[in-house]
Amino acid sequence: MFQPLKIIFLLLGLALFVWAVQMVDLGQTLALLKRLGIGFLYIMLIYCAVTVLDTLSWKYNFYPAESARFSLWQCWRIRQIGEAYNVITPLGTLGGEPVKAQLLKDKHGISLRQGLASQVIARTTFLTALVLFFVPGLYMIFASEQVSPLFKQTSLAGMVGFTIAIFLFFLFQITGSLGKITRWASVLPFSGRLRPLLGKLDGLSIQMGGFYRENRKRVFISILFALVGWIVGLAELYVTLYFLGIETSLSDLWIIESLAQLIRVGSFFIPLSLGAQEGGLILIFSALGMTADIGLTVSFVRRIKELLWVGLGLFLAWQIEFKPSEKISEEI
Repeated sequence: MFQPLKIIFLLLGLALFVWAVQMVDLGQTLALLKRLGIGFLYIMLIYCAVTVLDTLSWKYNFYPAESARFSLWQCWRIRQIGEAYNVITPLGTLGGEPVKAQLLKDKHGISLRQGLASQVIARTTFLTALVLFFVPGLYMIFASEQVSPLFKQTSLAGMVGFTIAIFLFFLFQITGSLGKITRWASVLPFSGRLRPLLGKLDGLSIQMGGFYRENRKRVFISILFALVGWIVGLAELYVTLYFLGIETSLSDLWIIESLAQLIRVGSFFIPLSLGAQEGGLILIFSALGMTADIGLTVSFVRRIKELLWVGLGLFLAWQIEFKPSEKISEEI
């Protein structure tokens, strides 16, 4: 059912990618990439720091006793392996989240249910931090004289809509709404075969709701680490533009990163945000008075960085002889 949709969205992404490439001078884009030089090493180092902060954020989404079972390095390694599988299986049935849960269970004795619950909570805290990151970004967008009124209103609508969605997602978890829905669905006449799955979802809902109630401080710290990660990410963009010979202000950096991330999370249904990221960055840089070539170059730099990081994740998986299981859902 979902496979045809994924293929359709992938084709949509490819169409957007082709459009983005046609909007620029590829020769100029390649020339800009060559300018980067040693700057790419700095970009990778900054991104490494961001992944450490994101890992710290995730580590605080476990109960203290569970978090003590693995070190920051072990948690970081699991996260990189899972993220690599997220990228290499955009059309597959096994994503990075089940991979992380399996590794936590196999290596550190964390139940699959808790492993998955921690990732849902981590996703929530991660996106909540992004909402906080948007606040100064939105202010800077409206304060900028370069951004058109239409672009400002579109940005406002997108960020407000995203904020509402995250708030509702958060309420959905802390109120146990998932459990209520699954318990209601389990009594329906046609729910026979679905009852085992519904029971597991109910247990997952109880796990998440309990964590929020009992570990508010850890949730707050998780959001804080994620927010610092978003802010440190500005340095990556600054270094990229610096080595491309582009001088820009903190305000422009924050605007670019805020809108780029809004487009990326808004295009989650397109595998790898293919085309959406490229087209989005072209529009953002153009709105700030810069050329489309720069926007596409920044996107290509990010794609190259992602590919290298996927390679690292797969190397780490090979190093620990990891083999993903296809029966994870049956064991939750």
